[in-house]
Amino acid sequence: MSAKSRLSLLLSIRADERPEAVAFRDGDDGRVLTWRALAAHAGRWQAAVRSGEITPHARVGLVAAGPLEFTAAYLGCVAAGLTAAPVDPRLTPTELTSALARLRADVVATDDVARTGSGPGTWRITLDGPVKVCSTTRPARTVALRPAVLLTSSGTTGRPKGIPLSEWQLLHAAGRVARHHRFGRHERGYTTLPLFHVNAQVMGLLATVVSGASLVIDRRFDPAGYWARVEEWKPTWLNTVPAILASLAGLPAPTLSGIRFARSASAPLPPATAEAFTGRTGIGVLETYGMSEAAGQITANPLEPAERRRGSVGTPVGVELGIGDDGEILLRGRQIVSHYLDLAEDGPERARPARTPSGWLRTGDIGSLDDAGFVRLAGRADDVINRGGEKIYPQEIENVLLGHPAVASAAVAATPHDRLGQVPAAFVTARPGTGDDLGELRESLRAWCADRLTRYKRPAVIEVTDSLPLGPTGKVLRRMLAVTR
Repeated sequence: MSAKSRLSLLLSIRADERPEAVAFRDGDDGRVLTWRALAAHAGRWQAAVRSGEITPHARVGLVAAGPLEFTAAYLGCVAAGLTAAPVDPRLTPTELTSALARLRADVVATDDVARTGSGPGTWRITLDGPVKVCSTTRPARTVALRPAVLLTSSGTTGRPKGIPLSEWQLLHAAGRVARHHRFGRHERGYTTLPLFHVNAQVMGLLATVVSGASLVIDRRFDPAGYWARVEEWKPTWLNTVPAILASLAGLPAPTLSGIRFARSASAPLPPATAEAFTGRTGIGVLETYGMSEAAGQITANPLEPAERRRGSVGTPVGVELGIGDDGEILLRGRQIVSHYLDLAEDGPERARPARTPSGWLRTGDIGSLDDAGFVRLAGRADDVINRGGEKIYPQEIENVLLGHPAVASAAVAATPHDRLGQVPAAFVTARPGTGDDLGELRESLRAWCADRLTRYKRPAVIEVTDSLPLGPTGKVLRRMLAVTR
């Protein structure tokens, strides 16, 4: 790292240009971080490194529920040349201890010392800067890499792995986002997405810094209060995921103006959800596709509504994308992560290549490219259902189910079958006012699927449930779905 990191220079530039302009705002209590305050906060992290209170390139376990506290610490750590390792602040104390051990955190930075404890290397995050809580430091441990940010995979299909991203990769991705979405100092975003995930960090925090825009951050999605916050803060774009759009599509919405688009990412967007949301609100949906290994955005639809393609996640944005022989999406380029870290509480930390010998990253996502270069996702390779040798993609069945007027949400997973090996099982939630006769609803859904799906794709079982198990970004946790009858 040079005397000043690129992010540190960017924060200094923003503070010189518009020192009192609001960079980030807490949507709940209205507190703000100006560009001057943000640059000063980063300077205090840098001072802690220069003074020796924090070891250069230390790995910082970042545990913060407060949106502004997280933002200031995340940007401050990266600007100071440290490794920010965000952790879900909702974890129990036991889970936090385990997560921080796997991440090999040298320092714990938190806005809630009561939950994390005040052990060696603990710093309290305030908007005035980091404050040391414990004067002793944690014992140094051998690590394989010292990236700018260390993320962990969602772990929805197996043991979480470390995804190390450099400052260049993060800011390069943020720059791609800002250019494609035409962000500038007059743009204001609104997000309720969890900040410990790459979407909110790159699409939200870093793209705001790169473009000089502003961002309103809420710590959680509240369907009842969402539109009131939007009316209060008047954003020009919304950062969402399909689960949020589906929820809002079923609620009354005020007459809104000035919102250019609602951006959707983190999971495939069913066309029926997009249509219902736009029909309810008048706001167009900009569907995109990304992953942590690419520091966020991989593809995006055009900003011009007439050029977007229904059911597509758009075209590659500054990323080399290919389709393998088995239909798997492949990525290549300097902006793609080169190594994974195998994270375990005990034993040495090991780095292993993330790319093939020819430089491709296998995403695990199945998809296709049309003649115009638009990408369509079929689902995860791990989710494919093998029904007696016939391959079934859950997303296709889910999209059909979501077209039924009584279905609020749907997920399809494999269930064992004595003769065929696997068959599709569908899990749906019903819209309010559907009625209490679940048997009648199931029969209606079977008939609906019979008209729209070839025989082998039709769900063998349809379960009506109160809710679906979702991860922090709205992805369905398919491993938790089970047939109960």
